[in-house]
Amino acid sequence: MARSWVMLSFAATCGVLMCIATTGNAQDNTRELPEPYKAASIKTGAALYDNWCKLSKFETSDNHPLYPAIGRQSGISTWRCNECHGWDYLGKEGHHRKGSHSTNIGGVYNARTNTPDKLYSTIAGAEKEHDFSKHLKKEDIWALVKFLREGQLDVTKAIDSNMKALGSAKKGKPLYEAQCTKCHGDDGNRRDFDKKLKGKQGVGWASWKNPQRSLHKIRWGLAGRSSPSMIADKKMTDGDTIHILTYCQTLTE
Repeated sequence: MARSWVMLSFAATCGVLMCIATTGNAQDNTRELPEPYKAASIKTGAALYDNWCKLSKFETSDNHPLYPAIGRQSGISTWRCNECHGWDYLGKEGHHRKGSHSTNIGGVYNARTNTPDKLYSTIAGAEKEHDFSKHLKKEDIWALVKFLREGQLDVTKAIDSNMKALGSAKKGKPLYEAQCTKCHGDDGNRRDFDKKLKGKQGVGWASWKNPQRSLHKIRWGLAGRSSPSMIADKKMTDGDTIHILTYCQTLTE
């Protein structure tokens, strides 16, 4: 009898843990999600995280009020979400902990466990100087909220500390050839990402220079361009996109 009770208790505990792991936020089980949140597009939110300034045609030469004095960037780039919070969504705890984009500002990865309403209020004015309601439509803010809750990836499991992608180049090759060669070419150099440098800086160069940025764009596309999202448009898995990034890193001159 005692053994049966222990087994039942263990099964019940596993069931609770599985529920929490699946939902990410236990609060979601007890409250209805806001309708604007349910209608929002993760892909749009990811594009806004990438470059909401471009999408909203926002222009300025001033730094964002919250951009710290220790930062080395200036002007409109300081208003972009990724500039402070990182392409890996980890801010000062991730790739932006050092270098020209370091700001000592935290990331947003843990925001995925917050409620939609709390995230909306944070983006739209809970902090006066972080009030993006002046620049973004309500549906855009909801899209950002949805991306933060559902569209982020634990990039530390995709890219190591040496900037090497952790997927399979063998698995990434056919995916790249099917989805990427039309625009980027078999060698990845059809488009030059930095014409100021000698030679062509194609996807091989970009995937090593900033693999976190490359992975975000592979997963969600390029803000303001027709580049497809491998997740939203091509229905790939996160694993597939990591394989593509890994193959891209083999396309170096």
